[in-house]
Amino acid sequence: MPFPNIDQPETIEIEPGLRLKRFDGNIDKMLEGYHDPVVYQNSEGIFDEDKIPDMEYITRMCHYLDSVGEMYFIQVLEDSEYTSVGDVTVKPENPPIAIWVDKYRGVGIGSKVMTAVISRLSSLGYKKITGSIVYKWNVASQKMHERLGFSRVGETDKEYIYEYVIADE
Repeated sequence: MPFPNIDQPETIEIEPGLRLKRFDGNIDKMLEGYHDPVVYQNSEGIFDEDKIPDMEYITRMCHYLDSVGEMYFIQVLEDSEYTSVGDVTVKPENPPIAIWVDKYRGVGIGSKVMTAVISRLSSLGYKKITGSIVYKWNVASQKMHERLGFSRVGETDKEYIYEYVIADE
């Protein structure tokens, strides 16, 4: 349990037709998403085709994320049924978001999901998100962070580092 004595919700409704569904351990649906170059380059920083995430990589990633935060599938309502289009982990340091399905990128879902992450962390009593890492080539994610009020507080040769003040300390 990543947040002691706190039950993870089964779902977090973001808006009609968009929700977060608690990670159920089913990583099969993630494999295709993490084979998309947009995802593995922007989310994982991988450009070497020999290192494209395989099932072992995704399994390790999910076990880690599920142990340090509340991991969810990002789901949209399609034809009266929810389908997973990405994943997110609610945690106060570097909460990762990946949208696996191309048609759902660039339409505001990432911003809505990050807003839900901020809201969930606030409800858990957190005052800040720290160490939110965005690769320098991922301009869309940079713009999202800045539009939501994140401040760029550092950088490395490949990354910008952002933080967000949830509430005054």
